Amino acid sequence: MLSQNRYILTFLLILNINFCVLKGCDTLNPNNYGDCGNVLGYVWSGQTCNLVYGCDTNGDENSFFDTFEECSLTCQPTYALGDLNEDNIINVIDIIALISMILDDSPYIYQADINFDNTINVVDIITLVNFIITSVEERDTWQIINEDIITPKCAICHYEGSSYSETSNLNLELNIAYSQLINKIPDNISAHENGLVLLSNEGGLLGLLTSYFWEKINISNEIHFYSEHPQYGQLMPLGGPYLNNGELEFIERWIWEGAHEEGIVADPLILNDTSEYEAPEFVPLDPPVYGLQYHIGPFDVYPNTEREFLYYVPPIQGEFFIDRVEISMAPGSHHFIAYQFSNNYPGGSPNMYEYRDIHDPYIDYGSGEWIQNIMTLQEHVFVFGTQWPYWDYSLPEGVAFKFDSNYGFDFNPHYFNYTEETIQGEVYFNVHAVFPEEVEHQAGILQLGDNDINLPPNQVTTLTEIFDRNDILNGVNIDSPSGTNNLNIFQLFSHAHQLMTRFDILIIHPSGEEELIYTALDYEHPPILEFDPPLILTQGQSLKSEVTYNNTTDNFVNFGLFSTDEMKIIFGLVYFD
Repeated sequence: MLSQNRYILTFLLILNINFCVLKGCDTLNPNNYGDCGNVLGYVWSGQTCNLVYGCDTNGDENSFFDTFEECSLTCQPTYALGDLNEDNIINVIDIIALISMILDDSPYIYQADINFDNTINVVDIITLVNFIITSVEERDTWQIINEDIITPKCAICHYEGSSYSETSNLNLELNIAYSQLINKIPDNISAHENGLVLLSNEGGLLGLLTSYFWEKINISNEIHFYSEHPQYGQLMPLGGPYLNNGELEFIERWIWEGAHEEGIVADPLILNDTSEYEAPEFVPLDPPVYGLQYHIGPFDVYPNTEREFLYYVPPIQGEFFIDRVEISMAPGSHHFIAYQFSNNYPGGSPNMYEYRDIHDPYIDYGSGEWIQNIMTLQEHVFVFGTQWPYWDYSLPEGVAFKFDSNYGFDFNPHYFNYTEETIQGEVYFNVHAVFPEEVEHQAGILQLGDNDINLPPNQVTTLTEIFDRNDILNGVNIDSPSGTNNLNIFQLFSHAHQLMTRFDILIIHPSGEEELIYTALDYEHPPILEFDPPLILTQGQSLKSEVTYNNTTDNFVNFGLFSTDEMKIIFGLVYFD
């Protein structure tokens, strides 16, 4: 089936490439195609490529694209700094073009601003001439990528014996990096099922679209990456500094030309572009007209550290319904999660509006305060969360959560900073309320999993658990209406501790057929998977969890609250028909 999917993808991409001349980058409004839930494709909105849901294309089919990448490459092409005539070579012709631009007082374009001062003048001519006449690079394109980019920026984590190398099954040390990448199947199940290889030698658009390596390093597509590929993990290098624009352009050109180990296929002058991707501007949110706003920070994130903490806000009086949430995070964020406490939470409410840190150097590992914070972290129930710097999420139409004075939030911001400067973290979280008469279905939280965990020392163990309909109904914190047969799941999320290496969730159909719907490969950063439209669980269907652990200790490990213990919990956001 995977091979078949890959052949189909290849065929469709070849068709797209052959007929790309028919595609136009007309500026379209993605909201103009009706209220149906059909996925129509991607359109160019004038600023970005948007996925369109609707009824039909209204005659605009020649301006629709099948993939985000095809839309982006066609409507947002990137050209190297200094490549004025856009031929992927930087030479005397570009100098002439730059002189002509200045004499004609042409509009500003990025690739003409050689010295990054937002002005195009004679200084840019001098700088470009200097780039060209001083270039003496004779190495093969792959050799430059391997020695100057991958070794210092990737192999510092992906080396033999490192945890990153072990969990990803990827060693990027100098002498083996190419053989580790080229046409190899990724360990990431979702990428594999989507027909990707680690690094494709197909060349052209097909090579870029089927290279998992390109997906993982292309920071300029971060919003698309986290919104449409939540199971692909994190963009790399983890936490930054990310590859600069010149490095990305150089690698993109190399993949486009077939990703060969030998030969010069990309102009080394491209690497003179040391500018960096700028994340979408952090904009404080306006408070909702009807609802609540929570604000955390600003707070310091020190150089070469990650900061994760819990932050308790007390409940408010009264009852209200939430049908939409907005989250805006300053650059450097890894995730933000809004939790509530489970029924098993042993203590009283934590101190309000206080940073309860998880990681050194912000707290001493092993201290009583740290132990309390870790124990609290294990007794949470997931409510909302995202890895996107900005997230505006509406529950399915007519669906809302009911909150009252019994529910406070325990927030969990997480930031990475692998730069040499302290950065400021900051989070705004808006919850939008709706009038009760507008609510047709009350949203609930699904929690499944037992405490039967016994992991022998120095052994890999897979634990399987099947949840029948009664188990599932008992795991939802709201009652099902009389006569209801279907449960609608619109988010899934897993929770385990540090020995977990894989967490699968499957549906078991009445025929006995099993369908994989969720996979997490990182216990610290499991994907938050959204279903739009919701995944409908009907009568006769069951859920199954398969969780694999690698107990590398010399002791048995059982269920428990500490990070050295283990768990296996499925969380979901649901509603009944």
